[in-house]
Amino acid sequence: MFMASILLTIIGGGLFQLLAMTLGWDTAVMSGILAPDAPPAERWQMRLMLAIGHVCSFVLAGWVVVRFFYPPGQRALAYLRANHLPDLRLVFAGIFLLLASIPLVLFLYNINQALPLPDSFRLLEEQTTDTIKGLLQMDNGLELLANLTLIALLPAIGEELVFRGVVQQQLQRRIASPWLAIVLASAIFSFIHFQFEGFLPRMLLGILLGWLYWRSQNLWVPAAAHFVNNATQVVGQFLYSREISTLDLEQDIEMPWPAAVGSLLLVLGIMYLINRRIHHSPFIIHHSEK
Repeated sequence: MFMASILLTIIGGGLFQLLAMTLGWDTAVMSGILAPDAPPAERWQMRLMLAIGHVCSFVLAGWVVVRFFYPPGQRALAYLRANHLPDLRLVFAGIFLLLASIPLVLFLYNINQALPLPDSFRLLEEQTTDTIKGLLQMDNGLELLANLTLIALLPAIGEELVFRGVVQQQLQRRIASPWLAIVLASAIFSFIHFQFEGFLPRMLLGILLGWLYWRSQNLWVPAAAHFVNNATQVVGQFLYSREISTLDLEQDIEMPWPAAVGSLLLVLGIMYLINRRIHHSPFIIHHSEK
């Protein structure tokens, strides 16, 4: 999986460099660093480069691995458990699960920020933060649509395909405990972002997405939740830039522990209700029925 991702990432980088040279763009954008106040032209170039990279590194790499290596004779969509649409009530429950976890995620982010990190990690974090701030500068609806595609849609498809459809499934085939497989896949999911100040909250989100995949046996359930989680942040920042909202999502939010505890209880309650729904649903194929 990772070899395919690396190879296709190199190919994607080469394609973007060729395109940039053909159009006369400054290939300095390939450093992956974007200033928070970058002009629109640089923002669009960065979006295109990141989109090509994500499609190659995750969507294509994951599909190639599933299509040609796992398992012989089985359709790729069936292997990924993406060959049929899930019960919409389950989709909405999964979305609500991630939204309910937001206070707990922010609380973990506050804890994560207090942990000591090497200076090199801090520098990488600052560069990544600046790039994200640059991308989230949206002057019009077209930039909003581009960011929804880049930050919400592509990760919802590509990352779920790779980390849930391939990595988690393979771990579950080799590890007796589904929970342990979910946690390990989520740790890999969080690590691969190389944003270590957000490692713990991102890992929690990965665990929730992995749990949704395991219980629903359908890739579109975590993909929908992943999309809405990311899209909410993009739209929220767009509304703030238009002075429609007063909440600046780029600023650190101090989350009190009672709110985190309430969020945890709500998350556990939703998981319990989803479990009950799945247990009585004729649309879900349980592990014991495979």
